[in-house]
Amino acid sequence: MANYSRWEDIKKQRPEPSGDVGAGVEHDFALGRLIYDLRTEAALSQRELAERMGTTQSVISRLEEGGGARNRLDTLGRVAVALDRHLVVSFPEVVPKRLKDAVQVA
Repeated sequence: MANYSRWEDIKKQRPEPSGDVGAGVEHDFALGRLIYDLRTEAALSQRELAERMGTTQSVISRLEEGGGARNRLDTLGRVAVALDRHLVVSFPEVVPKRLKDAVQVA
């Protein structure tokens, strides 16, 4: 089972990106951490979440590790449904400092 120390190990293995690319990578890691937290809070294994989503355990692992590419909204929607959550995409003029169960990307 994944744990927080794995994210630090994964970050160390990847070259250090800069600028907008670096910010995107950090957002991917934050989203992966959030998916991991929600999955473990729901007491689901990666395999169980994958079954609920109609995908494989390796896809869940990749999502939780920050993915190799940007996560698609339809995939994130399937994660939300499988975890009995909602996916909200918003473009507010003012963003609260902290959003519960959210990753702020802009």
